[in-house]
Amino acid sequence: MVLETDAPDMAPAMYPNQRNSPEHLPDICQALAALMNISPQRLAEATTENACALFDWPRQAGD
Repeated sequence: MVLETDAPDMAPAMYPNQRNSPEHLPDICQALAALMNISPQRLAEATTENACALFDWPRQAGD
């Protein structure tokens, strides 16, 4: 699983009548983590790891 944005289209329901932006991803992460009953930090770590593997990106120190 990776998190992505449809920016600038399709703003999340929590932001009606606003333009979508990648800055909303932490809120999406928090909502999804709550549904999965895990911490947002754990979800962020897992999805970052998945994105790096999917796109063959190197992990940066501190990520």
